[in-house]
Amino acid sequence: MGLFGKDKKKGQGSDWIQPGQVMSQFGGPGRPPGAGGPPGAGGPPVPARLRPMTGAGDPDWLKGALVLSAGSLLWQPDGGVSAQPVELATATIVPWLPGQGGGGRAALVTSLETPDGQFQLDMDPELFEMSQVLVAEAAGRQRPADPDPWGNQVPPPGPI
Repeated sequence: MGLFGKDKKKGQGSDWIQPGQVMSQFGGPGRPPGAGGPPGAGGPPVPARLRPMTGAGDPDWLKGALVLSAGSLLWQPDGGVSAQPVELATATIVPWLPGQGGGGRAALVTSLETPDGQFQLDMDPELFEMSQVLVAEAAGRQRPADPDPWGNQVPPPGPI
């Protein structure tokens, strides 16, 4: 059976991939009721290498994974890797400067500034930025509705 079309052997239309089949992997509308973790829990970790930029040459890449959840984009080292987890949800993407090196590979590496220091993440910068937006939006949906769009507390009606 072809992935998106006809089964060439049978010469007739075959099953098409339904949106629910793909979305169920990510906890979308096609996911069976009650499946998965609690609301706001992310999906499976995404393998990603990270390296701290200490200013002394190019350090080795550390193997690990990104764990996405509402409000958090946490890089965690793989077992056996001597490193601390790094929160990347609020990291600032540092643009590449001419002469920084990296060649064609630089387009697939994201330079980051975090409260814990400077890092490079082995991920396309646009994909990383979309991941940051995703976890921020998920965190926003979890907060209780605030009656004031400016975030100020509005007293209940009636006598004070």
